[in-house]
Amino acid sequence: MPIAKLIPGYRRSEKPDSTTLVGVEPSDEVSQQPGVLWIGCSDSRVIPEHIANVGPGEIFVIRNVANIVPPYGTADETVGAAIEYAVIDLRVPHIVICGHTDCGGIKALDKSIDMARRPYLARWLEWARPARNQVVVAGITGSDRHQEMVRANILLQTENLRSYPCVRDAQNNGHLNLHAWMYDLKSGELSRYDASSSLWEVVIV
Repeated sequence: MPIAKLIPGYRRSEKPDSTTLVGVEPSDEVSQQPGVLWIGCSDSRVIPEHIANVGPGEIFVIRNVANIVPPYGTADETVGAAIEYAVIDLRVPHIVICGHTDCGGIKALDKSIDMARRPYLARWLEWARPARNQVVVAGITGSDRHQEMVRANILLQTENLRSYPCVRDAQNNGHLNLHAWMYDLKSGELSRYDASSSLWEVVIV
């Protein structure tokens, strides 16, 4: 599946057919030939298949709190295993890291987390702390602070992806493209990061 299908699908998903699963009729035989590895947040309001309006077998999905990709070699085996499977075995040509506004994980990171009560969450969110630090150093406050932390985290996790040998090799061979996206829960807008201009732009179809 080409990456270009995700964006028009996102627009069509604004009014999905309630009689089908994300606009696709069920099938007894659905093969797994995804064109995209989607790394997103566990937030129950952010459903990759709904955002992109794709059916079973079209995207391979990793979801966790704050769409985090721990760097290669950090002993986090679940995310690493899924990345290797998608890139090496499924040979996906695209990886999307999609964060979102009103992210509970990013909000928790921006507060003091009780290590005694939530030790796993506290340790997990440390992988996103450099994004928070970046925003703090930049002096961003007020209503823009959360959105900028979400954006910084998406870019941080995209860089972490490049630490995986399979990702780096596939990129160097021209077989893999990485995409940094943000979904706005309030407006429904999807924006993407343009590395050439270092700007976020709203997707318009």
